[in-house]
Amino acid sequence: MILAIAPLIGELSKIFEKKEILAVLRDINQKEAFERGRNMATEKRDKTIEILAKDVATWGAGDVWEMEVLEQTPTTYFFNVTRCPYYEKYSELGLEEYGVELSCCRDEPFARGLNPRLKLVRTQTIMQGADVCDFRYHLLPED
Repeated sequence: MILAIAPLIGELSKIFEKKEILAVLRDINQKEAFERGRNMATEKRDKTIEILAKDVATWGAGDVWEMEVLEQTPTTYFFNVTRCPYYEKYSELGLEEYGVELSCCRDEPFARGLNPRLKLVRTQTIMQGADVCDFRYHLLPED
């Protein structure tokens, strides 16, 4: 699918401005990620940090991702991604400028879909030139 996106974006850029393409990509991906989180909560009947951590652990299957867990409690899950295959593939295709909208923008709405009290704080991503993506999930108290 990633390979198919390059010519699609190329053709769209002949018709639309880059900011319009980015907005559409972001909107589609955030809606889909939110639904994915909501569906996971329903299927697993779980909205905890533990279920999030189990899902994140699958990201590293096959040595594709490299990450380090810094803290995991019932209300926090902090980790850094130190190698991102999405960044590598988008760079290879010349699409790194679209990487945030194609991938990174999905993380926060996924968390919200999984549990509306789950908050992601991330200050940097590899996609935006940082050495690591700093994921800091917090499960906020019930009102």
